[in-house]
Amino acid sequence: MIETKKFIFLSSRQRRWVSWLLGFLLFLAIFLLVMFSRFFQDAEIKALSIDLVKLFLTAWGGWGLILLYASSNSYNRINAETMAFMEVDIPRAFASAKVQMGNRPMDPLDQGLELEIVVKTNQATVYRFTDSSGFTIYFYCRSNVYDMTVLLYLPVEPADNFEEIYKTSLAYLRDNNVKVMPMGVYDMNWTDTPDKRFVIQIIRSVGEDFLFDAAKRAYLANCIYGDVRAFFLRARRAFLDPL
Repeated sequence: MIETKKFIFLSSRQRRWVSWLLGFLLFLAIFLLVMFSRFFQDAEIKALSIDLVKLFLTAWGGWGLILLYASSNSYNRINAETMAFMEVDIPRAFASAKVQMGNRPMDPLDQGLELEIVVKTNQATVYRFTDSSGFTIYFYCRSNVYDMTVLLYLPVEPADNFEEIYKTSLAYLRDNNVKVMPMGVYDMNWTDTPDKRFVIQIIRSVGEDFLFDAAKRAYLANCIYGDVRAFFLRARRAFLDPL
């Protein structure tokens, strides 16, 4: 028994050959239908041609669905959707949080917060998150298709007391079964001058169809915003007003 899903794993060249074959057979069936309807007047072959046309149209319908799925499941499509999530969805989540009601901000703590993309590749992006006073943290997002990894690059000065400083943020993530782990102090290699930062890793699981579901993308982007903002505010308070 032929498993339909196995057609998805055909190479692009093999899928083109199948498409050409189905196209040729459909053309041949239509040609026979026209010939035996107008010229030869053979009722049996005409009926057979009609059945063949129906058969190959049905086959093309099924094959079209397979081609659409294979296209959405291709490496290039996954890269394109990953970059769109990193460059559009995440910044949009940060920008949406600054929407004001009248002349008053939704949350005064969001005033002056700005997000900027520093480095980007096909699978990962580094962002700078800063406020009007110049206080800055960086975070790194990487998609592994089934999960999203976020590395928070926080000030190194209060790192020895990180459990107390980020207690509520860490507890929230752990209570919601989100993987979070302190990674220690590392250099930021994408800055012009060497800069050491205390790194916390957050890993959120996503579904296999995450990149093709707008609701899931919006939800994850807002989760990333919430995580980054929470650690940013606590780091700023600890850095500017140390215990």
